[in-house]
Amino acid sequence: MTALNSIRKYVLACALALAVVAMAVVGLMMLTITYDVIVRAVFSAPTDWAYPLNSAGVLAGTSLAIPYFYAKGQHISMDLVHRALPPGLRRTADLVTSAATAFLGVVLALTAYRSMAVAIEGGLTGSGTFSIPLWVPDAVLFVSGVLLAVVAVLFPPPPPDAVAEDQPPSTAAPSTEGTPVPDDGDAASGTAEGKARS
Repeated sequence: MTALNSIRKYVLACALALAVVAMAVVGLMMLTITYDVIVRAVFSAPTDWAYPLNSAGVLAGTSLAIPYFYAKGQHISMDLVHRALPPGLRRTADLVTSAATAFLGVVLALTAYRSMAVAIEGGLTGSGTFSIPLWVPDAVLFVSGVLLAVVAVLFPPPPPDAVAEDQPPSTAAPSTEGTPVPDDGDAASGTAEGKARS
């Protein structure tokens, strides 16, 4: 079990590194888009590199962050049916979701690898000043797909009961904020209304 935990820590560190790269890419996109808007509006001199560069940036910023968010359970998700199932079937549905995620990662990696091979063999490049080689975005998708498949296997959803057990019981007293305070007269009186208010 210790070896598995070590592997998980290493994989999570790799996923976090890719997420940090994704954040840096988003920051660079903000700068390049701002620059392009300023020179377009002020100097009437739009760039020919901002659009292709930021198109690749959107792809990198999105795909590189997915494995980390999946491993931490912070990705966007939607429960349509299986949360209403009994715990045994719910666990099965969670494992099916993990298997589907791993399959998606494998398909993404294989498709990106084939596209990357074609781009390298043909020397394909994008348009604009920088002429980004098209194998670069394919390589980003390949790495993201491989890591997503690994993360889906190593970080399956916790059992439904474990989620409830992980949360500590609440020891705080119930809040009385917003509760009306009864009049002393009503509380002191022996009427049912006074007792109900107190």
